[in-house]
Amino acid sequence: MSIKDEDVQRMSQALKSGAKLTSEVCPVCSSPIFEIKGELWCLKCNKKVVKIREESEIADAVLPYTLNNLSAVVVEKLEQLSITLSKLTDPSDIKNVADTISALLEVLSQSESLKEKLRK
Repeated sequence: MSIKDEDVQRMSQALKSGAKLTSEVCPVCSSPIFEIKGELWCLKCNKKVVKIREESEIADAVLPYTLNNLSAVVVEKLEQLSITLSKLTDPSDIKNVADTISALLEVLSQSESLKEKLRK
């Protein structure tokens, strides 16, 4: 598998900035993994890499990914419901859509709150 010139430049710059090249490879793209400020990164995928040593660590590693996906889905549904709401005229239909929007906003708020707690 060949690495593009821009990937090589990004890796070279990381090394110049103090990153460490590890013996690990990315499970997604097989590029070298770098340690940057104590965290493992695939610079080709431009994503943090999490090593799972024990089965008990799986939930901690998957939760941020799941929360990001949940937030993206909720935002997409909010966009769809916003369009639907703008076309409605029947008060009961408007209320049903508004209630759903309210529930989705609560889910989004909780998801963002959990993500913030995980960052700390």
